Amino acid sequence: MEALQKFRKKSVYKKRLSKIAAEVNDKLLLENLKLFEGENLIQAEILMFHPEPEKWVTGAYIKIGYFGDSDLRFQDEVHGSLILQADKTVELLYAKYMKALIDYEGLQRTETYMFPIEGFREILLNAINHKDYSTGIPIQISIYEDKIYVWNDGK
Repeated sequence: MEALQKFRKKSVYKKRLSKIAAEVNDKLLLENLKLFEGENLIQAEILMFHPEPEKWVTGAYIKIGYFGDSDLRFQDEVHGSLILQADKTVELLYAKYMKALIDYEGLQRTETYMFPIEGFREILLNAINHKDYSTGIPIQISIYEDKIYVWNDGK
């Protein structure tokens, strides 16, 4: 339900769905998105909206690790529907993993990250969209002090 609500809200905000189209019941919304084959939901629906897609698709999560001197220092995993994984991953990376350069414009504090959030979100969404979900291997994000690697088993 949380993922569907977030999808509706973002789709209306980005004008990809009208408010009326977003307000239909869940089954009709999923049918309109072509996420049914006959009476059965397709794998894309489970990945996008189910709170535990790994029950059906092994490796449908994101692993994040912070490396210093090529040794793993700490790590996290982000689970849940892909729609929520994207937001949770971006929030986690910018809150825990990335250091911001702090500057001041008068009394106003500004923070500059090594990667703009919008750019990283695009990289992450590409990794999620182009991952080969049949391999059982999660998306892997490796954070270093001066670089980020995003890897998936896909094309």
